[in-house]
Amino acid sequence: MPIYSYEKAGKEHYYYAFEVKDRLGKRKTIKKKGFKTKTEARNAERIAKVEWEKGQYVDPTKITVQDYMLDWIGKKKDLSIESRETNMGHLKNHIFPSLGHLPLQKVLVTDIEDFILAMEEKGLAQGTVKKIFCLVQNAFKAAIRKELLLKNPFDLLDPSSKPKEGKPKVDYWSKDEVQTFFSRLDHRLSIMFVLAIYTGMRRGEILGLRFSDIDFENSMISIRQTLKPRKRIKDGGKNANASRSIPLSEFVVAELKKQRTMITKEKWDAKENYHNNDLVVCHPDGEPVSLGNFHKFWVRILNNTNMRHIRFHDLRHTFASLMLSAGVHAKVVQEIMGHSSIKVTLDMYSHLIPSMQRSAVNVLDDILQKAK
Repeated sequence: MPIYSYEKAGKEHYYYAFEVKDRLGKRKTIKKKGFKTKTEARNAERIAKVEWEKGQYVDPTKITVQDYMLDWIGKKKDLSIESRETNMGHLKNHIFPSLGHLPLQKVLVTDIEDFILAMEEKGLAQGTVKKIFCLVQNAFKAAIRKELLLKNPFDLLDPSSKPKEGKPKVDYWSKDEVQTFFSRLDHRLSIMFVLAIYTGMRRGEILGLRFSDIDFENSMISIRQTLKPRKRIKDGGKNANASRSIPLSEFVVAELKKQRTMITKEKWDAKENYHNNDLVVCHPDGEPVSLGNFHKFWVRILNNTNMRHIRFHDLRHTFASLMLSAGVHAKVVQEIMGHSSIKVTLDMYSHLIPSMQRSAVNVLDDILQKAK
């Protein structure tokens, strides 16, 4: 079939049109406009014919953002289970309410601006807004490559309108708050909080820790697995740097031995009903602690101890802040925490640097003054 031309806004444009028969033998015309050159139209027509013959043809003008993104996410092969679940949550809660109903080919720059504003008005963290924005932006880039779009509205967005990557939220308890917390804490799983504050381990690392990962003789923990949502155990740490060894203080070793004694008794009491996963932190029957209700569990702990509310993850920040404030080198803190580089550690805890510099100056002052 030939390529046809038409005039729009005083300029010549092109479209293709070809006839097909459906499974019932009924004729229909496949047609698409909007091409700037004959070559574009001809190439698009060729693809449309192939897709029709394969039985996969979908009229591009009728594809909504929701339908397209579900198909795009579903076909991505480089996503972990957790990333896929996170992305699906973003689609359902933030993307589809704003953009899902719109035809993919008719999304305007103003629609994207409204989408960004809607996320910001929800009070989402800057980093979260940025991640969701990039998810949609990448989907539209893929639509260009698949020739479902001629123009990407994200390319027309004013750079000043794009969400900026904010610094991660960092809160932590002071030394006095930590001491108060432990003086009030009375819980079967107290070891969880000991590990978070004294080692800087991540939540999933703590909940996935096994007694076989602990070298009691040399006072070391090896991060070999983590607990993921739906009680799924993942080998290794969060990333390559997360699989590491962590030195333990005498206090932490003693607390781990107490936990081992308690678990041994529970295992004996439960007998054949015990699920032996070798976990340090688990239910009395040996089952892993669920991540689904973890936030509510943590809030109950805070309320019961009458402590200032911070996130459980902030106990990791508490470890870092106490170590750095005590003069421990940032490289050591980085290695214990499993950050990808020392730059990550310094950027995250830059608010502590002025006081550290002041302490360093005072130390030098003391050394030189005493030398007189």
